Amino acid sequence: MINIAFIRTAFLKPLELGLQKHYGIGLAELGIPAQLLKEPMSLIPFNDYLQWLERIEELTNDPAYMIKIAADLTFEHIGPIGKWYVTCPDLALAFRRINYGVSCLQGGASFHGQQSGKIVKWVYYNNYAHGRAASFDSLKIAILFTQVTRNYMGDDYVPLKIELSGAEIIDPAIQQFFGCPITWQSPATKVWLNLSMLEHGNQRPLPITKPILVSNLQLDDLLNMPQPLDLAKVMFEIINYSRYYGFPTLDFIAEKIGLSRQQLQRRLHDNGWTFTSMTNYILCNLAIKYMLSGMSIEMIATVLSYSNVQSFSKAFKRNRGLTPAQYQQQLLERSLN
Repeated sequence: MINIAFIRTAFLKPLELGLQKHYGIGLAELGIPAQLLKEPMSLIPFNDYLQWLERIEELTNDPAYMIKIAADLTFEHIGPIGKWYVTCPDLALAFRRINYGVSCLQGGASFHGQQSGKIVKWVYYNNYAHGRAASFDSLKIAILFTQVTRNYMGDDYVPLKIELSGAEIIDPAIQQFFGCPITWQSPATKVWLNLSMLEHGNQRPLPITKPILVSNLQLDDLLNMPQPLDLAKVMFEIINYSRYYGFPTLDFIAEKIGLSRQQLQRRLHDNGWTFTSMTNYILCNLAIKYMLSGMSIEMIATVLSYSNVQSFSKAFKRNRGLTPAQYQQQLLERSLN
């Protein structure tokens, strides 16, 4: 069984900002391809994200690095979609919008509220987080949730309690930031709040913001988060991800999925697919997306990791019956009609 969760590059933006400001470290130092970082809606296997979190601890030599960059860990720093989550007139609406909307940024996890009497626990449950990185991931989400409450209730607001997953990170800055009792090794990340906060609105007036306009291409990207067990969609996104590191190979994909080369080939064959045909189909679909954005044929061949334009043109024509230039011209003519 293939069971993989994804997270968007956009969710790394607050992390990148804080690391650069506080430690002078860029995400490129983690070996993340530059083109991947340029595309905020690209999808990253969650396991790779966890490895990067552990690598950041090594680079900073600071196990509490996440709390040191807390000021930059906000939904606003994610970008337009992140700002949309928190441009609500009160905390209750932002709470609800984040819980149902963050699934577009991160798959395989649950964001929800859990009421207990006069307390509501803001919960993040992620069965895919493991190892040392589970502590970093849990701390990041607790910071994000707390930043949202302070956005509405004031900078001095203190949650009732914080529950964090993973092994404990010992640093006084963590207690200083949250200002409330903290427990570790919880099954889920939980920020405890007074239910009255959601019932009676906020204490801080928020400015009126303009509506967020989303293009068809942006909407396509926003809604493409696969369910972890959906083999076809997972394969699409894994192959898409792999081309940032070079032309997709069976060995690269097998390693990301956690199968041997032979196991992956059998799994594809059982579903009537071959790796070569699937790769060409997926890359041609991505090529059309880039064409719609106005990218040149030469640049498309490069970002899809073809060795040259000729190789790209041959593969595209086999799949679409037209050369990339002919197809792009056809798209242009349709847009003018």
